Amino acid sequence: MTIVLFGFILFFITVLQAFTPKFLKPTEAFGVYVPDSHAKDPVVMKLKSKYTTFVLTFGLIILISYLWWGMTQKPTEETLALAGVSVQFTTLFVSIGYYFMMHLRVKKRKETQRWLSGKSEVRVVDVKFQEKLKLIPRVIFIIPMIVTVGLIIYTFMKYDQMPEMIPTHWGPTGEADAFSKKTYFSVIALPLILLVMQVLFLSVSEGMKFSGARINPTNKKSSLAQQLAFRKYTSLLALFITIGITLMMGYFHLQTIHPEISSPIIMWTLPLTFLVLTFAVVGIYALKVGQSGSRLKAERNSVTIENKIAIDDDQYWKGGLFYMNKNDPSIMVEKRFGVGWTLNFAHPISWIVLLVPLILIVGISIVL
Repeated sequence: MTIVLFGFILFFITVLQAFTPKFLKPTEAFGVYVPDSHAKDPVVMKLKSKYTTFVLTFGLIILISYLWWGMTQKPTEETLALAGVSVQFTTLFVSIGYYFMMHLRVKKRKETQRWLSGKSEVRVVDVKFQEKLKLIPRVIFIIPMIVTVGLIIYTFMKYDQMPEMIPTHWGPTGEADAFSKKTYFSVIALPLILLVMQVLFLSVSEGMKFSGARINPTNKKSSLAQQLAFRKYTSLLALFITIGITLMMGYFHLQTIHPEISSPIIMWTLPLTFLVLTFAVVGIYALKVGQSGSRLKAERNSVTIENKIAIDDDQYWKGGLFYMNKNDPSIMVEKRFGVGWTLNFAHPISWIVLLVPLILIVGISIVL
């Protein structure tokens, strides 16, 4: 079943990466800002199609090769898992490399064709934007965190009844294959990691309140509606994942306290179900919402402003993927390639948001 799991993940990654250009705003192509007047540029449209065809073809070839190798060579479960991770990273690296080629071509065409010539850049600001946001209330995200804290307290209450060796890793079959000696720290390591992840998803939802809205001056009402909806759906997605990982990791932890509820079948199917549901929800999110809500239908009754375009901030996007603008107070910004959010790496707090959870999770794992 390991080959099915990793094959499914590889297929999802391939399809999502290949069709990413279809989910983007018309005013952005491969990390480059494109004025509305050139959104249908034939060369750019051709580059998008070439990217989709190349990544999809390459990914499917890798997938078929992996499945054929796994079914004919009969490797061990561990070898299958290692190879599965390797082909996933290979597909990602190749697609990113091809993305950079497309990024440079679009950037060069923008310069040679002088797309911004004769245009005035304007920034549209809605002073009541935060008041209009309809994100999931903070308290809803705090509830799973309270559950996790309760789980930690319960663990200490049951400490003397727990086995001397605590499972810390489960193999592809769902059976524990790595253990750590029981200590007051090791018994709560999993809930602590869960708590860090819960705080992280709460931070994503809350961070959207303080991220500047990128409103298109050529159609302000439509752009504003899409921005608001985009953030609402992103908040819902963060809550869904929070609840999912709480249920999954909560069960993992409880079965170390009560071995009688442990089942290899559940230990295998639970993460698989979570993975499939998460991929399905993310896929629906990408198809329905798109980048910055660009796939959401909204009224287009704003008056078009002749010769006015949004601020061209290409200079702050390194390779179209990494945003670095010390003059922008936003910690989180909308991605230029992909659906979702990234960090403003010129803001010191962004590094705290990025590194602190990573250090905590890695540190807890190492101590075990």
